[in-house]
Formats: sequence, C-alpha cells, structure tokens
Amino acid sequence: MMRAPEDVSALIRPLGSLVRRAAVTCGPATTAAEVAQLMSREGIGSVVVVSDGQPAGIVTDRDLRRKIVGEGRDSRTTPASALMSSPVISVPADAFVIDALVMMTRRGIHHLVVTAEGRLVGVVSSSDVLRLELAHPVAVSRRIAAASSLDVLKRLGFEVVEITRRLVSAGASAAEVGALVAELNDQLVQRVLELTDEQFAVAGSRAPVPYCWLAFGSEARREQTLRTDQDNGLVYADPPPGDAAATVSYYARFAEAAVRGLMTIGFPACPGNVMASNPALCRPVSGWLENFARWMDHPSPSEVLAASIHFDLRPVAGATGLASELSALIERDAPKRRVFLAMLARDVVSRRPRFTLFGRVATRHGKVDIKGAAAMPFVGAARVHALELGLHDVNTIERFRGAGARGLYTPAETTEVTEAYQHILRLRLVHQLAQLDHGLAPDNLITPRTLSRADGLLLRDALRTVNLVRHGLRQRFATDLLG
Repeated sequence: MMRAPEDVSALIRPLGSLVRRAAVTCGPATTAAEVAQLMSREGIGSVVVVSDGQPAGIVTDRDLRRKIVGEGRDSRTTPASALMSSPVISVPADAFVIDALVMMTRRGIHHLVVTAEGRLVGVVSSSDVLRLELAHPVAVSRRIAAASSLDVLKRLGFEVVEITRRLVSAGASAAEVGALVAELNDQLVQRVLELTDEQFAVAGSRAPVPYCWLAFGSEARREQTLRTDQDNGLVYADPPPGDAAATVSYYARFAEAAVRGLMTIGFPACPGNVMASNPALCRPVSGWLENFARWMDHPSPSEVLAASIHFDLRPVAGATGLASELSALIERDAPKRRVFLAMLARDVVSRRPRFTLFGRVATRHGKVDIKGAAAMPFVGAARVHALELGLHDVNTIERFRGAGARGLYTPAETTEVTEAYQHILRLRLVHQLAQLDHGLAPDNLITPRTLSRADGLLLRDALRTVNLVRHGLRQRFATDLLG
C-alpha cells in the first residue's frame, strides 16, 4: 500500500519544488544530432527549444526515437524546430503537483515546462512525480489507450478506483481527485467507443455522419470520483433526408453496444435510463436543439426536473463541435427563460437541511443523506446561476466562482460556499471508500455520530451554508409565489 506523506501532502507541494536543475535549452536551428548529444552529455530526457527568449517547444528523447529513428530522417540536417512539440505546455512554479498530474493525464504527455512570471524555471517529468510514490495516472492513461479489449479496460477501471483511494490518502481534496479521475474515466469511455467503432467496421458498418458522445450530471461536471451510474447521450450531425432512417438505425445500434461495453468495464446502467441507448437521448443536432428549446420554452415542473441533468453537459469524444451547438443554444436562451429558471430554483429551495432545537444536524434513523441534503442543493444552485448568467462553466465550484464574479455573492460568501461544497464532496468520498473497504455498495447515508468532531462541525457548517444559498435563490426568483 502506498504510504501517504506525513507532513504536507505531496499533492499540494508547489510544482517548482520538483525542479532539480535549470532547463537545458537550444535554438530552433539546432540539429537533432546536436540535441541528442546535449541530452546524453547532460543526462536528461528533454531539451526546451527557445526562440526570442521564450520557450517555443520541447524535444524529448521519445521525439528523437519517433521522428529520427522511426521516420528515417537525417539527424545531421533535421532542426529542433521540426522535432519539437509546440506550443509548449507550461505550468506555473506555484501550481500544485496535482495540477501537473491532471495536465499530464489530459494531454498524455510526460514533460511539463515550469515557469515563474514568464521566466523559464525548468522541466518536470512524469519520473519526477513518480518519485513521490503517488499512483501515477499517466501510466494508467497510456495503458487505457493501448487496451485491446473490454476485459483489459475493466482491470484498468479497478486501478482508477485505487488511484482515487491513494490520492485521498495522500491528502488531495475531492475536487482535485474529481478533476483527475474524470480524465481517466473519459479515456476509458473513449477507448470503449473506439473498440465499438472497430467492432462495427469489421462487420462492414461505418458511421454515416459524425457524432459526439455526451456526458451529463456529475460526469460532465468532473465531480464523479467513483464510478456511479452512467449519464450519457449521443448527438450526431443531421443526415441528408434520404439517409435519415439508416442513420437513426446505425446510431441506435452503436449506442446500445457502447452502453453495454461501459457496463462490462464497470460503469453501471442508469436506473433512470439517462443513457445514449435511450432513443430520446440519441438524436441528431436538430432533435437535441428541439429538446432543449422545449424544456426551456414550455416548462412543466416534472419535466424540467427530469431534464435538469442535461444542462450539465460536456463532450467526451467525437465531433465536439456538435456539442458546442447545444451549449451555445443554452447559453443564449436560458438567461431569458425566467419561468424555467424559477422552477429549477424552487427545487433547490425545497431541499431544506434539518437541524434540532439545539442546532445539531437532524438525522433519520441516525443517518443523513449527504447527497440529497447538501450536495444536490449546491449543484442545483450553481446550475441555476450558470444558466441565468449564460456561463460556459459546468463544474459546480467554477460556476459559483463565476456567479461571485458577477456579483451574486460577495468574495467571502463565494469562498464559504465553495469550501462548504468541497467539504461535502470529501465527506461523501471518504464514506464511500470506507464502504468499499468493507465490501459494501457505496451509498450517500452518513452517520454523523461516527464522524470526528472536526468533520461533524464541517458537516453542520456546510448544511448551514446550504441555507445561505437557498435563501438567495428564494429571494431572487420569488419561489414562494410559484404555483
């Protein structure tokens, strides 16, 4: 078992603390042979290419193998500018190690340029992070991309859960873990889609028009730290009129196969059928635009609440421009739909945390539903803010920060709300990991009397912050006047 750092968590160390030496640099015209000699002489795996005093790219030993040896180029005449990865991926020296892990995983890279106030400080590699004895998501990411079967992906899915456990033990917040695990879960989904596409191609069936796989809910918000029910959909380009029936048939079969594949590797089916295998959630762009317009223009309480999850929307794979069309409609039209927004706000206001006469958290059979009582009011309120203000953000914390920047919360209130939400996420995650350790299915029922005094106080204060958020929405949308 990986040991957790004893003092300050390795995950929140400044990235600059991992820089062991000044970056070795070269010019764009430096030849590949000279770069290789420089790497060998300095005992390093990368060289930063500098142009006009600024990092223009980076050449790694992998670039030399792939572009010189693999492609048969002449190392004596090929310049560094033809080898380098550009634009360079740079991270501030005061960023956390966890930020570097997210970036490496998202980009599938092994080196990051570290800067301070625009000045080149050095280079941090995946090997530098490995020395911290953290579970390394970049290695898992590579294996996901190379996975040849669903069985292999299923095993890698278990490794993602173990990474979650170890990052929490190392001191990462639930929000940080969610950002990192979301990248790995995205890659699992992407590989399942690739294998499904390969399966269809072998059978002689190819996609008639481009498509985009959509994530909804916590997966879209990058807040899904453990694999919960699938919440997904599929949007495809509008086909020519004569090809509509064949396109509908193809994507119905494709979505069904992909959802089955996700179930095989450990993503459970959604009990509410919010999955691409549902014909209502596997539609052309025009069909999805009709869906969102109907929900916003002619809202009914039951339908709006059922549809609210779809307003947490993020593209995961495929032609992401198709998802952009949907997001653009939402960001343009939602701010004008006050009745629709008020119905969403009323649901948040109705979720009132309960306290005893002595100010303690009230329980039901000794337990509190931390998702229903705390997490969902925060999520719902942030969603209303984003829709009202036309924010592009999907993540709950970023939505609250955006709302704060637009004056809905004071800076102090913004900090209070975002910290309270992170406390709730952490309590829920720690609770669910403990259940997995005991062979139980994860749930959201916290027993307050078993919490430490500090965690008990954090839970109480977070629930009181829920009331701050509820009160603001109640006034802003006059929810008491809704029928």
